[in-house]
Amino acid sequence: MFKFLKHKKEDNWIDTTLVIAIRLTVTAFTIISGYLLAFAATMGPPIAPHIWNGGLDKTIRISTIVIGFCLCAAVLVWFVWSLCRYVYRLVVRTK
Repeated sequence: MFKFLKHKKEDNWIDTTLVIAIRLTVTAFTIISGYLLAFAATMGPPIAPHIWNGGLDKTIRISTIVIGFCLCAAVLVWFVWSLCRYVYRLVVRTK
């Protein structure tokens, strides 16, 4: 789907900058979504207080918080890893 984001040998600095900007945008939107997911888990009344005396509510909220923060962490690792790859290729290419 995103084949244009793959590194090619004939990429110049404009292509690399554009790909990094696209990855930064995707990272920003994903981090915002993960934070909002974790923040939304703490809002509102209990989800189902009549089931298991509210025990289900705690499980759902904690799992939503964990999913939101894991999403943020995973996308940050993905972005930093890809940025390090681009910097490494740039340094190796200039030698």
